[in-house]
Amino acid sequence: MRNKLKIVLVAFLDLALLAGLLLLFAWFHHARPQRFNGSVINTPDPFAHTDVTRAPATETPTAAPTGTPLPPNVTPTPTPEPTPEPTPEPSGLLGGRFWEKFTDGEAIWEGNTYRSQNVCVELTEHDITVKNKPVHYFVADIYIRDITSLRCEFPTVDGGKRVLDLAKDNGAIVATSGDYFLHRSRGVVIRNGVLYREKLHSSQDICVLYRDGTMETYLKGKFNLNDILARSPYQAWSFGPRLLENGLPMTEFNTTVEERNPRCAIGYYEPGHYCLVVVDGRQEGYSMGLEMADLSMLMYELGCTEAYNLDGGSTSVMVYHDKLISKPPYGGGGRYDCDVILIAEPVERSDNEE
Repeated sequence: MRNKLKIVLVAFLDLALLAGLLLLFAWFHHARPQRFNGSVINTPDPFAHTDVTRAPATETPTAAPTGTPLPPNVTPTPTPEPTPEPTPEPSGLLGGRFWEKFTDGEAIWEGNTYRSQNVCVELTEHDITVKNKPVHYFVADIYIRDITSLRCEFPTVDGGKRVLDLAKDNGAIVATSGDYFLHRSRGVVIRNGVLYREKLHSSQDICVLYRDGTMETYLKGKFNLNDILARSPYQAWSFGPRLLENGLPMTEFNTTVEERNPRCAIGYYEPGHYCLVVVDGRQEGYSMGLEMADLSMLMYELGCTEAYNLDGGSTSVMVYHDKLISKPPYGGGGRYDCDVILIAEPVERSDNEE
């Protein structure tokens, strides 16, 4: 009996030892936490094959996402920058700007456009309705590099001349009537840098074009002639009124002729860029002209920063390429003894002139 108990006890102890060894083996190989040497485990991409938008990776990729991979240690050849077109050197009133308006050689007439190395004139013709009345007008958009391309001329012979004759005599590309100063005894008159009259007209606005290409208008009594002469004026007109105030249209004017009439005006954008405008009028069914406020609005809509009214009525005409293109009322070609504003090639200067 005692021998049987010993056998059973030994067997039990052997089984217990075997079980303990098995448990210890299982713990070492399956249950104990694993340790790593600091390297990151690559896990499957949880966003793969889903519609979720990933945030951009913070690490720099080892290869460009697009394009052809480069061999190692090879410096890529940079793509050459396109060669820019040459820009002309600053010159003249426009300082090298608007160079596309001019030619590199001979002058060209193309329909209603004239272009040369120094002058560009673009002529447009318009039909509009203002206050239920037809209005026909012409705009000469002007770019010049030399101030002498904008000149004034007037007849010096008995019997006088018309705008068309003066335009032809002086090689004008485009010309309009001026301020009719020959028939007035007062008002500052400067033509092509020459002071012809300095007697002021106390009731008129004046307009001055300086040699540097700037143009300014002055209300009656708001200018000093000595100050103007000190700034090298090139042209001065005494008719008016001024048409813009600080670049904006006006509603009150220094004039007694505000009703509809044929009109003539000069506009200024910046040195070297001007316009001449002629509005036909007093012709039922064709063009009835503009009131002064409407002329002011037109010059504003054209983009002018300064604008000045010149003599209108039967005086107001425009000549382009040796042809009278406007239609002054009562037929004919406008008044005789009329001074003109014209655009032409610049005056040739001697070697000692600046």
